[in-house]
Amino acid sequence: MPRVAIENLKLIEINVLINLIGKDLEAIRYALADSPYSKQISGVSPEVLDYSFLESALMQNYADTFQKLVKFSSGNIKKLLVALSKKFEIANIKAIIRAVKAQIDVNEALQNIFPLGSFDVDRCRAILETAESVEDVIVALSDFEYGKVLKHVVAKNEGITDLTLLEVALDKFVYREISNNIEKLTGVDEKIAKDLLEIELDTVNVKAILKGKALAVNAEVLKEYLMPTGFFTEAILNEVMGIDDVKSMMEHLSLIVESAHPVYKKIFTKLLKESEAPLSRLEAILEKAPLEMSLHQLREHSRYYQIGFLLAFIKLKWAEVKNLRCIVKGSERKIPPSQVQKLLTMPDDWQPSQSIRRSS
Repeated sequence: MPRVAIENLKLIEINVLINLIGKDLEAIRYALADSPYSKQISGVSPEVLDYSFLESALMQNYADTFQKLVKFSSGNIKKLLVALSKKFEIANIKAIIRAVKAQIDVNEALQNIFPLGSFDVDRCRAILETAESVEDVIVALSDFEYGKVLKHVVAKNEGITDLTLLEVALDKFVYREISNNIEKLTGVDEKIAKDLLEIELDTVNVKAILKGKALAVNAEVLKEYLMPTGFFTEAILNEVMGIDDVKSMMEHLSLIVESAHPVYKKIFTKLLKESEAPLSRLEAILEKAPLEMSLHQLREHSRYYQIGFLLAFIKLKWAEVKNLRCIVKGSERKIPPSQVQKLLTMPDDWQPSQSIRRSS
């Protein structure tokens, strides 16, 4: 990958991000004007800048960065990045389905559309303006791969009773696409990409099982909501679904991850220690797992041409955008800074002075 593609791959300093909490719109804009977000921030006139414009600028920066990586990549790495971008496409489709179901105004619904992938704002607007039901959305998608996935769910369940089943089907489809493209890689590239995908899948599945237990969902029903397996095989997931209490479940998983990547041991040691905490706390710990793995890969594989650097950067960059959006929303809604900081998601050992600015 040429230098022009990676010379601006930077994250803002964490202490800069933390210092934005509680600041007003102008202070946030001023701080970000001298950051990797400067191009998108400067593209918005100060006279029309508001919180929604600032959020849009943050998302556009991520989209531009991702598209730049795709443009300058080649071969199987490019195919993998394109597959990863489909996560944003299905996020947009989910947003459309929810908006149509709830009869939300088109302009309001478009605020949740992410500017990456083939389902851009214009295409999403066209669907939102014509669809009067979820069935109409599925018909509008009939010429796309996602439409076929959704039609299969509707046929299997004899109608649409639970939007979650549609969303899960889309997630499964994209994760399989990503997995298939990872299998086309070789050597260290395949190992790194597989590690990053597996911990994400395991995180999603363990969260689903925890939530299912909290809601007393039948194990057979719960299986429908699980993603393709990662390090935790189908047999392991079936075992933990049969364990009654969370502490015993975490004890069981902690023994299993003894042979896994060190990041697994770190995460599940913490989960076991806090196994009696509320579900929201356990989910927050699990949310950090893919970021911890990304940070580990970033440190281990920091050369630009390695897939580990690219995939880790993409994950950490997205976490940064989500954190910045959280800070912006907190400022807009006058949420106390202490509460905003609790909502941020960052690896535990990502120090305030740390970034991935590089000079060569």
